[in-house]
Amino acid sequence: TVVGAMRGLETFLQLLSGDRDGFFIPAVSIQDTPRFRWRGLLIDVGRHFEPVDVMKRELDAMAAVKLNVLHWHLSEDQGFRVESRKLPKLQQLGSDGLFYTQDQIRDVVEYARMRGIRVVPEFDMPGHVSSWVAAYPELASAPGPYQIARGFGVFDPAFDPTRDSIYKFIDTFIGEIAPLFLDAYWHI
Repeated sequence: TVVGAMRGLETFLQLLSGDRDGFFIPAVSIQDTPRFRWRGLLIDVGRHFEPVDVMKRELDAMAAVKLNVLHWHLSEDQGFRVESRKLPKLQQLGSDGLFYTQDQIRDVVEYARMRGIRVVPEFDMPGHVSSWVAAYPELASAPGPYQIARGFGVFDPAFDPTRDSIYKFIDTFIGEIAPLFLDAYWHI
């Protein structure tokens, strides 16, 4: 496959050595098959935002060691990191201005694809939603006010599963954001 050829070229590059006489590749016999189909790395930008150039650097490093799944943790009590045009208060009130535009998400997903890496997004819900309910407190299971969590730990905010409005909200959100990601899987 194309991805198999890319992984083979990565192995070839890793074997390439040089000295004052030039470059060489040692005589070797390679039997190389991935032991696991899912060889991934989770990056939690919900708690610690990383700029696009850092994400691309991480994807380059993943390709070099033949990892094939980026598990991108995009929401947490400490921040909501994706632009929503239909629910704009998510990034306006839930991110401290640290979020990826939809174009940036598409760019990172394509950058990953070109390196044979899948991107599986993670959006925490129904718990770990302080950043969500800071923007939309009416979704919470208890009265607010709510704010983005500023530290680590276990926090109380959760979505209220008894309200029909929460399901409409989630359907609107997933309907808008799902097309940004090519993978068949989401982590919720």
